[in-house]
This record gives sequence, structure tokens and C-alpha cells, in this order.
Amino acid sequence: MKITGETMIFATDFENGRSYSTTIRKKVDENTYEKMYIQIQFRKDISLENKTRINILDGFLTFYKTKNGIATPKIVVLSFDTVNNNEEIQQEDSLPF
Repeated sequence: MKITGETMIFATDFENGRSYSTTIRKKVDENTYEKMYIQIQFRKDISLENKTRINILDGFLTFYKTKNGIATPKIVVLSFDTVNNNEEIQQEDSLPF
């Protein structure tokens, strides 16, 4: 599945490198949302700061297996532009289908 659009990237530093993720959320009731973090994979030469806003121009959805063998979604970003941090990104409360 192709992935495009704007999102915020969260960076976490580990002993052996840096990990990236983004979030999706859904509305549970009037004041409550559930959210899920999704791993993001960039080319090895890419380094982004925490809370960087990007526009994914070319990406796709795939998965990896955890140590326990559980399939977990991940987004591979092939091409992107950074977004001016003064611009607000619209969060979608639900999927468009």
C-alpha cells in the first residue's frame, strides 16, 4: 500500500542508533482518543530531529516481526520533504474508507 501525506516524526536514540515513529489515532468518545505508534524506516543516511514534520512523497506500508513473532506494521519512506514547523498538520480521526 502506498503512503503519502504529512505527519510528525518522533526520534528515539538507542545504544546502536536512532529509531523513528509516527502516530495514528482514533476517537473513542467525545473527549478520548486511542493512539498507536508506527515505526518509520528511512534510508540509512537520513537523520531527523525529534518532532520533525514531514510530507511523505513516496512511501509504502509493510511489516516486521517482533522477537515474539508478532507481525507489526511499519512505514518505509523513500522520498519526503520537511514541513515548516509553523504549519499545523491536520490529524485524521478515522481512515478515509
